Amino acid sequence: MSYRYMNHLTNLHKTVRAKPEYAAFKVPADNKSGWRDITYKEFWDDVTRLAVCWSKWLNTNGEKRGKVVGLWMAGETYTDALHIFSLLRVGYIPCLMWTYIKDVDVIQSQFEEANARIVACDTKIVEGWKQLEKAGIKVIPFSTFEEIIENASPTVDLSILPPLDVYGNGDDIILIAHSSGSTSGRPKVVKWTRRWIDANAQKSQIIGKHQKTQVMIRGGSFCNTSQIIGSLGIFLHAQCIVLTPTLVWEADELANIITQYDILEKAKTSVLLRERLKTLNSLTYMGGPLGARAVESANEMGIKIICGFGSTEVGAVMSGQPVPGRPLLLKFCSKFDCELIPVKDENGDNTTLHELVVLPTSPDCPIPALRDPMDGKYHTKDLFEIVEDGYIPRGRKSDSLLLDNYALCDAKYIEDKISYLCRDLLSSFVVVGQGRPCPALLAEPQDESNITSTIFRKTLLTRLEPLNSSKIMGYQHERIKPECVIILPKGSLPILPGKETVVRSKAESMFKEMLDRMIPYPTEISLKHAMGTCFDLRQIKTVLIISKWIYISVSGYLSPEKIMEYGRATCSLGSSLQYLTPPYEAADIQHNEENGKT
Repeated sequence: MSYRYMNHLTNLHKTVRAKPEYAAFKVPADNKSGWRDITYKEFWDDVTRLAVCWSKWLNTNGEKRGKVVGLWMAGETYTDALHIFSLLRVGYIPCLMWTYIKDVDVIQSQFEEANARIVACDTKIVEGWKQLEKAGIKVIPFSTFEEIIENASPTVDLSILPPLDVYGNGDDIILIAHSSGSTSGRPKVVKWTRRWIDANAQKSQIIGKHQKTQVMIRGGSFCNTSQIIGSLGIFLHAQCIVLTPTLVWEADELANIITQYDILEKAKTSVLLRERLKTLNSLTYMGGPLGARAVESANEMGIKIICGFGSTEVGAVMSGQPVPGRPLLLKFCSKFDCELIPVKDENGDNTTLHELVVLPTSPDCPIPALRDPMDGKYHTKDLFEIVEDGYIPRGRKSDSLLLDNYALCDAKYIEDKISYLCRDLLSSFVVVGQGRPCPALLAEPQDESNITSTIFRKTLLTRLEPLNSSKIMGYQHERIKPECVIILPKGSLPILPGKETVVRSKAESMFKEMLDRMIPYPTEISLKHAMGTCFDLRQIKTVLIISKWIYISVSGYLSPEKIMEYGRATCSLGSSLQYLTPPYEAADIQHNEENGKT
């Protein structure tokens, strides 16, 4: 059977018809010893039965088909997966939120933005669902829903389900996810259309076309992009997901999973974990960098590691295999309509960095609300260096600091080097310094007792000395001075839930006063930072500060309201704003400092 648009259900149904006896999931056995298989046929039957229950309950509560239903859950069990796919089967739009996000205000704002008027949630989140109810959102704990399922008729009335082969509009929203908050420190709602899901299903066809049937340990929560989008390919290729109760194992436990469930090409009798790992097809990681020492160790043990690169907004994009001593080289998994545009410095000159931009003609381009309103494209903010054999990831635009002389500082590159040199000394760290004369290092020691230790500080500075060599850090402005190394108590830095990475922008804000004392902003950069909250920096052509007057030339028309926004943004600087109307530009102004006339 062919479908106009591929999605989770069409891929699942295709495998159910062709290989119903294949295992779709391996779940912990009831006696907690070993595992039991759930076949594709059993999975499909369970999805269908639960879909009927959802349909009856939602209809009773006045929610018509096509509405958004929130799911706030761990997303780690077979039942969690059933809820997602059964809602899809009955024609509703699941809005997925992960219980790892503890801030109820964030959860509430996400559901409100997605227009979810009904939310099913984990029974344990008592205070959370009480707050949602106060906000006018109807909440149904999963324990209540389990009772509905138990009391449901064992006979499934398929007539109440919509046709599986839906020839809907490609722009229809069918699934809503949330970003990790890597850029802002706060997740945002990301709506996936029928066309977008189809595009990523096509990518999974290309990525997995040479793979034989595989068993995979789950890559996280079904509420997160990697697992829910990864399921497109898993269902299509009749692969199996091991639903482990945790993603952190003892070595023997992981070795047992690998050995017992035939995900080895050649089973080994050795109990050593590394011998098990060596025989795996691959270990895939994504969502963050892998330390240089980890890459070296894996290479020494003969373990194949693959880096998957993508995003919630675009899906899978690139992949590559790390090689010790060399930058990670990535290649496109499948190339839709995208381009790599040069990143320009303040003088308008091209740098060696290029930003990945997805064109609106590409089926994996996210919805218009996430695109740039000026050019209609989706700017990923992911930066790459183009080389002959592929693309070297160079972090994100948020990872490139713009220093006071408008020079770019590759904070991500510096952090990679620090990770290699000091990982055994530091538990968390981040390079900051946006708009300042030089970068600074905010670091937490592994050992809490080393916060005030002069010996530890000397050891750390000695380890960091190679960073200031021209061989590693060719640009003077990117080098971290000893006085710009700040040691903090453990737990001070803002960590992104689920990724264990520090949110750079938040760290900049949290430790602003400390950084101001060490490396204060020049006035022009302070101005840009203040105004950056209320307008597009790309509109600025020239900034000129004379005494207490600030002169700005911009591209395009500015409304009086926007001018007032600029003015409010500069009030804290004790300056006044002078708006230059065309055809004047700041460069045309002549100022006589002696008499103060301009």
